[in-house]
Amino acid sequence: MGRYALLVATGEYEDVRLSRLRAPEQDVERLAAVLEDPDVGGFTSVEVLRDRADHEIRRAVEEVLTARGPDDLVLLYFSCHGLTTPARRLYFAASNTVQDRPAGTAIPRSFLNEQLEDCRASGRVLVLDCCFSGAFVEGFKASADAAAAVLDDVGTGYVVMTASNAYEYAFEQDSLSLDAPLASLFTDVLIEGLTSGAADLDGDGWIDVNELFAYAQGEVRVRRPDQTPQFFAHGSSQPLRIARTGGAPGRRVRRTATYTSGQWLVARGFRAAAEPVCRTLGPLGRRAVVFVDRRPVELSDASAIVAAFQPDDPRDSLGAGYVRDLVEEVRRDAGDGAASAVAVARGAIGGLVEAMRDGHDPVRLRRGVLAAAVRAGELISEAAVPLELSAVPALATAAAGSAEIGDLVADVVRTTGWDGPVLVEETRGFGLEFEARRGLRLDVGYASGQFATDTTRGVAVLEDARVLLVGGRLTDVRDLVTRMDLGARSLFVVCERLPHAELAALLDMGSPGRIVAVTAEGEVLERLHGVVGGAIQYAVLAGEPWLKSSLGDAAKVVVTERDTVVFAAPGSRSGAGSGSGSGSGSRKGDDAALIRADAADVAKVERAVRAVHSAGREGVLRGGGLGLADIGVRLASEAAGTPEEAAGRQAFAAALAEPSRHIAENAALTVPDLDASLLDSAGVARTAVTAAARTAARFLLLA
Repeated sequence: MGRYALLVATGEYEDVRLSRLRAPEQDVERLAAVLEDPDVGGFTSVEVLRDRADHEIRRAVEEVLTARGPDDLVLLYFSCHGLTTPARRLYFAASNTVQDRPAGTAIPRSFLNEQLEDCRASGRVLVLDCCFSGAFVEGFKASADAAAAVLDDVGTGYVVMTASNAYEYAFEQDSLSLDAPLASLFTDVLIEGLTSGAADLDGDGWIDVNELFAYAQGEVRVRRPDQTPQFFAHGSSQPLRIARTGGAPGRRVRRTATYTSGQWLVARGFRAAAEPVCRTLGPLGRRAVVFVDRRPVELSDASAIVAAFQPDDPRDSLGAGYVRDLVEEVRRDAGDGAASAVAVARGAIGGLVEAMRDGHDPVRLRRGVLAAAVRAGELISEAAVPLELSAVPALATAAAGSAEIGDLVADVVRTTGWDGPVLVEETRGFGLEFEARRGLRLDVGYASGQFATDTTRGVAVLEDARVLLVGGRLTDVRDLVTRMDLGARSLFVVCERLPHAELAALLDMGSPGRIVAVTAEGEVLERLHGVVGGAIQYAVLAGEPWLKSSLGDAAKVVVTERDTVVFAAPGSRSGAGSGSGSGSGSRKGDDAALIRADAADVAKVERAVRAVHSAGREGVLRGGGLGLADIGVRLASEAAGTPEEAAGRQAFAAALAEPSRHIAENAALTVPDLDASLLDSAGVARTAVTAAARTAARFLLLA
């Protein structure tokens, strides 16, 4: 048994004699969200047509009705201008309707009636929010004695509900605006009755069409005595059930919902894509089975899961894209924590949908979410404690999901210090290994994203590079590069000032992997000079002889939009010493490490390294998501602003407990039973929380 709806809204008209209607677009958005909500309408499919021509509307009506079977419920809804002729014929205006020629450019009442009468669905509902819509039922004789099979969840019959009688206008709300997006009066009270449960007059947990109309008629007549909704039922053996209300008398009555169908679609798609990602959380995280080219693949990495995930329902694609964007953002900014961010965002979106079901304004909810994220970042910093070197193996193991990787990363940290440059690449041999080298990490990124050799990761890589260090302004770059005679080698340019024209010249001369440029202060140039050699050029004049000895050398340069790692050429003196480090994890000059790992482990090692670096800078929290849950409790206890902002804050605060809940669930434990000795990087946690808040804020701005 299926439940299907077609919602038609026409507010813009080519004929200037037909005034623009503001309500229809908002009518269908809100009604579609209510009907699609599994806790309310639970409709299988809701199709929305906005501002379409008459032939498009007729075809859509015929398709949705003809395809129905005896066990189905189908609902048609029209919000538009209603037009009547002197002979009292009723037409529904389309975007191309000519006011005084409706027969050829509008939807006739006879067409809708014939299609509904011929439809095989046991339940057929037509809702008309149009002026003069009561003319639809003129001449009908209501009948309740026609025999039909009784369905447990739907009922049977052909029902028409209209916003007005045959001679009245159907009014838009006087307060309609962007700040208070109310629908037309009739649709507004329908949505109010469905979402609040107030239309469940007998308290049985269901709203049928009889109850919905009785509620709507009473509310409309109170608010506008000059508008008289109409009701017609034919062949009805049992009232048609439109929506659930969630229970018996005594339930909490809600205000009119404010979420849109677009928000509901994203929430549903986000939940579908987040589910396999959340199953990977924790030391005992599960593996997800995702279909790639119709073949099942076993995956445990969040990035791989979201890249391969294809929703069963195409309507979930947009929400799945939100999850993909969130994972990529967190991996780019922190390396680890993507699954935790997804869990927080999933919980926040669920809580925000509930808040919008209660009538809270999404824009004000958004303010509460963003304010909560800022405060959560402050609380994370307050709660963080310094990372001890003895705890590095456990932290790296948790980030990588491998004790072997955790132990190796701990050895690397003992060599390079907390923030030493580390490069991870695929090995040509077997297993894990690392090599101490002379190198440097700079807190500057490439001058243009066009230098990137890997656009997906936003990384530019140079192998066996010559290094040009320029103090001051880089000039005459074409002449300069020509005189260098680089041969097959690449060029890394570091200068204090890079004019736009010279940047454009570098981009024009260098194919990906050939030239990369960054800008840096003089102190950075001095440090880099100590690693790559050569000389810092303070005045490079066109036509002067060029000395190749002025160029430095680097075995490898890896540049992102945020930082740069440079490894000295082979043969350079290594400052690594014996590799034994002090308990403080302090820096050892310009020590660096090159880690080689199997292709399947490269991403895991990178996550572990970045998690340890972040923890070394910002400290650690209780692990297993417990630290975030603690932050959520503190956040929820603090006062907020308006009721909407408070609701947004509370939804986000509650979502911070989601990672620990999933970690416990995946390990078949309860949250209190989680290992209290586990640690999480405070920096990773802050990045995950911030990214999840941005995703929730993006969701709230959907129309």
